Amino acid sequence: MELMGILFVTNVPEACCLCGATENLSGEHKIKASAIRAEFGTDKIVIGRFGESVENVRNVQGPKSKNLHFQAKICRKCNSERTQAADREFDKFHMLVRAKLEAGEDPASVFELNHYAEGSSPYLNVFRYFAKLLCCHIGDVKGPRPVRLARFAISELDANCVWLSIDRDVVHQEFSQVHGELQYVAHGGLVVYGHKKTGGATGFHSTLTIGPVRYVYFMRSRWAEQLELRLLHPKFHKWVKTRTVDSIEQPLTEEERRRLGL
Repeated sequence: MELMGILFVTNVPEACCLCGATENLSGEHKIKASAIRAEFGTDKIVIGRFGESVENVRNVQGPKSKNLHFQAKICRKCNSERTQAADREFDKFHMLVRAKLEAGEDPASVFELNHYAEGSSPYLNVFRYFAKLLCCHIGDVKGPRPVRLARFAISELDANCVWLSIDRDVVHQEFSQVHGELQYVAHGGLVVYGHKKTGGATGFHSTLTIGPVRYVYFMRSRWAEQLELRLLHPKFHKWVKTRTVDSIEQPLTEEERRRLGL
């Protein structure tokens, strides 16, 4: 039986993965509908797994398709008033990043703009957007809610706990060279960093790609968070430990690491 912790709280399917509310729940987009519309327009949308070839490709019924939603839920209050500013700021941010990339500039130089001065509301809102996505990814694998990350996502804390890098997506680049410019969006699922000795989770990582732009974002767990996960959330700890052992025995290839932004 898992216990209620202080730094991590057990997620349940019938509760918001950001605040724990149980009413007025909805599914959050894995990739923003507005971003998909901007990238695809009215063109047909397909999803699939991209490796050396394209696998399991299937049509989806537009940006609101269930295929593009997390299984983890967010309540109406978190999805609107608590995270709406972050959603809107990310839309502005991405347009500036895309323009930087198309101009041949370092997309991360967007943070040199006065508008995104470190610690400012626009700056924090960009990171809050990725904090929300990371909470949803963790919720999707039935992991416990990281309280520090969730409270940052809904503006209850201003201490940023998300790391972010921005570059050109390698899959988009490689496939575009062969097949022409792709209208491409993707997410990297959830990657959990595991401790080599304990096997416990030391951090959470994912990626978001819109067109040629890839965002790599992650959170590192503090020692107290790692301890609480191990002691109070044994089911999730066992799940992570099994995968940590597997990854030590069969490490990711350099190509796999490159595609995951590791």
